[in-house]
Amino acid sequence: MADALLHGTKLVNANGETIDGGGLGQTGLLALYFAASWCPDCRAFQPKLNDFYAEANASTQQLDVVFLSSDMSEGDQQEHFSTKHGDWWMVPREAELRNELRRKYGIRNGKDDAEVGVTHRNSGIPALVIIRRDGEVLDFRGAQQVEDDGIKALANWQAKAQANEQ
Repeated sequence: MADALLHGTKLVNANGETIDGGGLGQTGLLALYFAASWCPDCRAFQPKLNDFYAEANASTQQLDVVFLSSDMSEGDQQEHFSTKHGDWWMVPREAELRNELRRKYGIRNGKDDAEVGVTHRNSGIPALVIIRRDGEVLDFRGAQQVEDDGIKALANWQAKAQANEQ
């Protein structure tokens, strides 16, 4: 099996606890959530993602979410994460991986794209990129799928993950 994309990355939760990101996604699904508190579409999507995450993991952990903020300050990021997000993990603002993943997956926010070096666009924010642990993309349209299909999106992603294993 290929190395986990987040192996060796310190992730933090809203309580300040940290873990190595390499342990996430063992269920087969990992969602990278790119958003910012200043983004109206992100604020509208956030409660839907919170509900989706709670339903998806009600009986057993089936989906891990990692937040990658486009907030412009540490304070804004921390307030956004600690007051609005579900019980998941965040790549700290100072971690270069936050920008590396924006570049890798082509996530633009319209504010600091040139500074970060995002040169292509697969999505704006909010973006929910569904990946395997190794970073292989299963679905770039995770946010749209959550809005359109609700919990059925989880089964679709699980089917894609299983098909890609074969």
